[in-house]
Amino acid sequence: MVKIKVYIGDSWITTEDMDIKLLFRFNDVLRKFSMKYEDGLRIDWRGFAFKSELISNLLKIDISGDFIRKLDSYLDEALKTSPDYLMKEGNVLIAVKDYNYKEIADTVKTELEIEEVDSSLGKIQLGFLRFSPSDILMLRTKRFPDKFMQIVEKIIKKQEERKVVVYSSGSTHIAVNIPLFAKKELVEEIKSLGIIEYYVQDENGEFVLQKENVYSISKDRDGITIFLPAYALAFIPDIVAKHGYIFENKVKVKSTLNINLRRNFDFLPHQKEAVEEWMKNKKGVIVIPTGGGKTFIGMGIIDLLKVPTLILVPNKILLWQWRNRIAKYLGVPQSEIGILGGGESKIADITVSTYQSGVRNKEKLAKRFMLLICDESHHVPAKTFKEVALYSAAPYRLALSATPKRYDKNEILLFKLMGGIVYEIKYQDLVMMGILAPMAVRKIIVDLSWEIKERYKELEKKLDSAISERERRMLLNKLIEIARDNPAKLEVIREIVKRHKNDKMFIFAGSIKFAKDIAEKIKDLIPVAVLTAETPPHEEKKIGEDFAKGRIRALVLVKKGEEGLDVGDASVAIIAGGSKQVREFIQRVGRVLRGGRDKLAWVYEIVTRGTVEEAISKARRARNLVRGIEDFVRKNFGVKAYRVIKWPAFRLS
Repeated sequence: MVKIKVYIGDSWITTEDMDIKLLFRFNDVLRKFSMKYEDGLRIDWRGFAFKSELISNLLKIDISGDFIRKLDSYLDEALKTSPDYLMKEGNVLIAVKDYNYKEIADTVKTELEIEEVDSSLGKIQLGFLRFSPSDILMLRTKRFPDKFMQIVEKIIKKQEERKVVVYSSGSTHIAVNIPLFAKKELVEEIKSLGIIEYYVQDENGEFVLQKENVYSISKDRDGITIFLPAYALAFIPDIVAKHGYIFENKVKVKSTLNINLRRNFDFLPHQKEAVEEWMKNKKGVIVIPTGGGKTFIGMGIIDLLKVPTLILVPNKILLWQWRNRIAKYLGVPQSEIGILGGGESKIADITVSTYQSGVRNKEKLAKRFMLLICDESHHVPAKTFKEVALYSAAPYRLALSATPKRYDKNEILLFKLMGGIVYEIKYQDLVMMGILAPMAVRKIIVDLSWEIKERYKELEKKLDSAISERERRMLLNKLIEIARDNPAKLEVIREIVKRHKNDKMFIFAGSIKFAKDIAEKIKDLIPVAVLTAETPPHEEKKIGEDFAKGRIRALVLVKKGEEGLDVGDASVAIIAGGSKQVREFIQRVGRVLRGGRDKLAWVYEIVTRGTVEEAISKARRARNLVRGIEDFVRKNFGVKAYRVIKWPAFRLS
């Protein structure tokens, strides 16, 4: 007498003892539906595809009824808990589960495929019929076995739900589940959120567009899942709605603001327009010139939405400025405002962070805030800074900038992560509205001394014959430095200071050494201080206070004056050196535009003749700043809005 063990997945059942004659009959039946496995037989795809036939044939043999009942029960359990269909290589595989699959395969001309799948009894082998997604609806019109049609209807119902569900996937990513047969356009558009484009500089100095895929895709019986950086959560609802699907968000982002806000300011007309435009989609870039009140727009939106908010800024000056203004104008105690940067590390429902600190804490911040505000947002595309915007799940996204344009063209990355420009107002419009002061621009051309000019020409010759790009850049930078720090500019600056000795002024230099030379040249005319990256924080604070109160009349700046400097009003800007970036130039000019239309701001750009600095000046396009206000300046102040002066000149006006 012998026993036979039969495996269904990882489980098994054993017959009672049987004689050799019954054993052979048992094997003859079972071998048609199973394969040899370890110390017995294992039911293969045929046993599940022809379960009824298997049980019927076994009942004809005189063996234990308990065994057959158990086998029938195990087969049922495995079939119920195994998938009815799979996605594979863009096709649908429908499981063969105890119905006449041959009739279907012959009618629709499809092949049988064998796959191992999971069930509650472990891995089992099933047969599958392959169909393209477009064939599924066609199957509905045919007369096929009920068990097969039930699976078809389940698949079609899944499609007809038209629901896109987003889940968390780790701290910095999301998973987007899309119905099995969703429109290809929907899938491609959501997938495109994981394709990041940006420009990089090649060996010839040209900016070349590159693409980086930051998504992954998996397919299963429930549809397609696309894994994306968390920023995509802000853009998926619009895409889903556009294609006529339902959006369901299961990503948990903190939405309750546990801080009482008491706004005590009103919007200016252009600020109100900007807020209204942004609120339509609750994402995008607002472009307003320096002095136009971008911070108040941000605070107003915080008050309107009343959700946890993260504000990103490029430096410590803006870090403290935002905190102070939130305290003053939204009535939030400073102790309740989170700060990341400047030696502090505290996260609260309203948190101000430098971009650097935001990157370091990106995992903690990713799903902590509903509103993300990026101030001076042209910094967002920077190599590492982009990560904090990329991995933030904040569905509401506000970018603020005087000019989002970048010399490397990577504003495309800003628009990708924060949304496009939703509101923009020009400097000229704010002048006409009486919000910003009109300006008069003077471009002053100076020469190099004979000795310096000879050295400059020698370097130019070396540049022309340079072989490597590295050598070319090194020589070009040297030429820029010579023109930028031209000693002849010092006398021009002295004359400008004499003319404006009763006004406060910013003087922008390109190097610390030249900044100190400027201060030395004018210190007998006007109280002056130098503010650079080398200035200690306590000294920086005192200089700022002294300038704001008028104890210092001239502030010489190296880079520090580009963003966030809040030391009161000034009327004169002297650009003694700088890059060709329009953004930098506009920000520096913006330092003197506060005060309204009754004040005339003076901007002096000093350029060395016959050098690379002339090309840099041309790229800055200073002339464009005053287009549209020429008549206003001439009528109200009696001077031209723009002039080019060749030094030495007796009249700077």
